[in-house]
Amino acid sequence: MSIFLLFIVGILLYLTYVVNPVIIHMSEAEIKSLATQAIGSAVYEVVSQGDLYDNLIEITKDTEGNVSLIQANSIQINLLTRTLTKTATKNLESVGEQGINVPIGTFSGFPILAGRGPSINIKMSPIGAISSSFKSEFTTAGINQTNHKIYVVLSSKINIILPTAHQTVETSTQVLICENIIIGKIPDTYLNSDSLDEMMNLIPDY
Repeated sequence: MSIFLLFIVGILLYLTYVVNPVIIHMSEAEIKSLATQAIGSAVYEVVSQGDLYDNLIEITKDTEGNVSLIQANSIQINLLTRTLTKTATKNLESVGEQGINVPIGTFSGFPILAGRGPSINIKMSPIGAISSSFKSEFTTAGINQTNHKIYVVLSSKINIILPTAHQTVETSTQVLICENIIIGKIPDTYLNSDSLDEMMNLIPDY
């Protein structure tokens, strides 16, 4: 009986300290890739409809045609945030249900056997809600012309479910969602500061 218990303990220790680190190392890159694809698909699905820039940003000009105010539309940004996080979470859950396939040779812990043999499906599960933030970028596009780009950054945590352990993988995906050429001089308060980003990110995440 004692020999049997020692055998079981030995297997558990081997799985914990030899097998699990190898599987996690092999799975992490694939999981990040799948998460990036899922989130990217969600962003494309949401932002491909309509003129997004004009819905998110309001530009006011003075009598000389120069920009006097750039303001974020909080209602539209709030709506976009909800839709993006909801769609991205749904996509991640779908990917998690499919899981990833790891060849059984990898479970041996020996590099020479890694990637060999039939595959075992390992599940993964998103942890909590996806968080989002917005970033803007101004670049010169010509005389008195500025290219304004808006990016969304979606961050997630995914749990790898292993037989004897769990491992959390964090992902962060930045995607360009819209851009616009602004004609007219733009004040330095927008070009050289984070004021617009702060306006866009006052909206709570969902």
